[in-house]
Amino acid sequence: MGKRPFLEMAAGFICGIFIAVYGKPWMIVPGCIGILLWTAILAGYSLGRPENDRYPAWKRRCCVGVLCAAFFSLGWYHCRAVQAAENQYLPYLEDGKEIFLKGKIAGKEQKKEQYLYYMSSCQIRQDLKIKEWQRVSANVIIYCESDTYSIGQTLVLHGKTKLFNRARNEGNFDQAAYYKARGISFAVNDVDVKNAYGKRDRIAETMYGWKYYLAGVYECALGAREGGILNTMLLGEKNLLDAEIKQLYRTSGISHILAISGLHISMIGMTFYRFLRKRSLGFWGAGIFAAVFMVSYGLMTGMGYSSFRAVSMFCILLLAQAVGRSYDSLNAMGFAALLILWKQPFALCDAGFQFSFIAVSGVVWAGKIVQSAYQGHVLLQKIAMGFVLQLVILPVTAWYFFEIPVYAMLINLLVLPFVGIALASGIAGGLLGSVVIPKTAVLSGGSLVSAIETLPHMYNGMGWKWKMVRIVLLPCHVILSGCEKICTIASDLPKAMVITGRPSAVRIVLYYLLLLGGLFLLFCVTKRQEKESHGWTPFICGFGLLVFLFVPFQKDMKLTVLDVGQGDGIYLHTDKGYDVFIDGGSTDVQSVGKYRILPYLKSNGVKEIDYWFVSHTDQDHISGLSELFEERYRIRNLVFWRGMVQDESYKKLVLLAKEHGTNICTMNREDILFLGEGKITAISPEYHAGDEKRSDTSADKNEESLVLLYEEKGFSALFTGDIGEMQEKKILNWLKVSDIDFYKAAHHGSKYSNTRSFLNAVSPRISVISCAKKNRYGHPGKEAVENIKDTGSALFYTMEDGQITVTRSKKHALTVQKYLVPDKQFVFVR
Repeated sequence: MGKRPFLEMAAGFICGIFIAVYGKPWMIVPGCIGILLWTAILAGYSLGRPENDRYPAWKRRCCVGVLCAAFFSLGWYHCRAVQAAENQYLPYLEDGKEIFLKGKIAGKEQKKEQYLYYMSSCQIRQDLKIKEWQRVSANVIIYCESDTYSIGQTLVLHGKTKLFNRARNEGNFDQAAYYKARGISFAVNDVDVKNAYGKRDRIAETMYGWKYYLAGVYECALGAREGGILNTMLLGEKNLLDAEIKQLYRTSGISHILAISGLHISMIGMTFYRFLRKRSLGFWGAGIFAAVFMVSYGLMTGMGYSSFRAVSMFCILLLAQAVGRSYDSLNAMGFAALLILWKQPFALCDAGFQFSFIAVSGVVWAGKIVQSAYQGHVLLQKIAMGFVLQLVILPVTAWYFFEIPVYAMLINLLVLPFVGIALASGIAGGLLGSVVIPKTAVLSGGSLVSAIETLPHMYNGMGWKWKMVRIVLLPCHVILSGCEKICTIASDLPKAMVITGRPSAVRIVLYYLLLLGGLFLLFCVTKRQEKESHGWTPFICGFGLLVFLFVPFQKDMKLTVLDVGQGDGIYLHTDKGYDVFIDGGSTDVQSVGKYRILPYLKSNGVKEIDYWFVSHTDQDHISGLSELFEERYRIRNLVFWRGMVQDESYKKLVLLAKEHGTNICTMNREDILFLGEGKITAISPEYHAGDEKRSDTSADKNEESLVLLYEEKGFSALFTGDIGEMQEKKILNWLKVSDIDFYKAAHHGSKYSNTRSFLNAVSPRISVISCAKKNRYGHPGKEAVENIKDTGSALFYTMEDGQITVTRSKKHALTVQKYLVPDKQFVFVR
């Protein structure tokens, strides 16, 4: 066998899953052949080389190659089998439909005044008249208002299905993919439990109670802000973490300390193991007790992928010490990956899984190479270790968050040495608190909220005991306060976060290949010149890699209508590199700017908007724009129609813009904004002097919409805001608009707009209606849809297809891409 068989088998298994998810079935054959050929080449290279053990190197390599090819095929087959099992029931479920479900409670969680039960071994019955149950291959979440049942019990319940939402724009959070990676198929709301039976799992239920009991202790001793941080770090209870702190830690690049991973497990586990060893317990006895303790701790904290990996590697370390064998971190990591991916192959697509395993690879493998290269230079060693770790994880950071923290390496050097002390103080304070503070209120079925409300009342009667808890937690308080101050200072520095956009998968693969090649070269050079320092050359090469990864290519013209629900949000990138946005709001999607518009812009590497046009100030056109100002996103110019009604919404928006240094512009009819070779013309109905002084809220702001005509290199686009039939007639009387390439349907496809005469004159090739599937306005109107189609225009809907993107090739052919149907493109040639 090879030196790291589990690592190589895991690599083959991962490749098989990757082909099953993203590739074609025929790729499995060339993949297996490629693995075997590569193994044969390495085996041939080993012939005639000196051997140090009883098995020749070429035989070991051949065995590993066959195993790797076998696991490659097994990964593909296993993933396809899991997909087939899901396809037996998931495509037939409808959102909001009644369902019977039977399953066992595998875990519980409190979230926003609700209780989440994680059900395993589930069976469903969709038709209430049919008594046959259909087995569900994954877990199911049910939402309950009270914590009535215990882990281990089996429930038979009636409720309504809640299917998880797919991302509808680039960069948006994909709820369906997130839960799929965790092995959860769907959720059930409006639960009515018909029957409950079976024994409660006393151990799991007790750990659940202790978890929220300790969470209450931390919150009362440290306050909601710092208590939430410690609860996340030690208990995995992310629901109590303050959103501002979470963002602050991410901006500073230290959010990894919040995840329960190797740092926590090794510190807690090794401390307990050494304590047992000093009590004269042997390797086996101390190892078994420590392993059981850490597995229990992992289960209490939710056993996420990072904690499962850390606990698994810790148990393998204990086993290696017990049997007297050497411990190999990478081999143990491969074994942990196999365990996770066998249970849930789609974990490969999970951000937490990727961050955990890639970071460990960077520390264990790349870190060792860097340490050897700078042996004898302590400061350079630490700097190089931090730098290479950033090189390893930055592509994944950019892929998921579209921006990178610039000062992360420096802040980690300042913070990480004290994290262990904070954890030790937190553990000691929690253990002391569990002794001096009564826990009956929580363990008898009380909630975390009741625990936090109860503990302050207990404080008055506990005197010095409670003070002792606070004293023990004092180092934790000092360190967490210091971390917050450091992160706050860093976040206020210029360019604390740099928007990089999402690098392409091809570029990331090439980046990692170059990084691997560079590290291998450094290893070879270090081996030959053991005592010589490599200076700053590796750092310069590393910065060159980052430039290769993040420097954007020149983009062609791109026009995107975002799916913002019931509202408008349109992004335009011109050939000359100008970034323009038109409107940006919604009446049915909460925080549309923060969770739909801003992630789209960041994922496309748009660092700022040159011109943001506001057609009018209804909330379905400006609510997201207001949020972007609050998120401190840079908008250089905000453009209004001069005749716009200056109501309260207008005044608030202008005030926000001025506070953030945005220039306020107005356009009259016939005004033209030149953007390189392109131009944007205001063609709204005629403006009357004095109109801008109106503040009458009863005025119809839709009629005052800013209408824009964009033209560049033979391409034309018409953006109509929410104008009605009368405004359409006025536009045609003033200006001849014809043969438009792109038409944004007026007023979300309202039947009172998009008249036949107007559309016949405009004669659009591509039309898009932006609206929500369920809205109280009846959008899109049947008459408007028929009028658009009668012109011969191709019609697309954001409510059905998600984001709609129009691009232009060098031959001036237009391509339309539906986000929810990525494999299908529509090409329009003049």
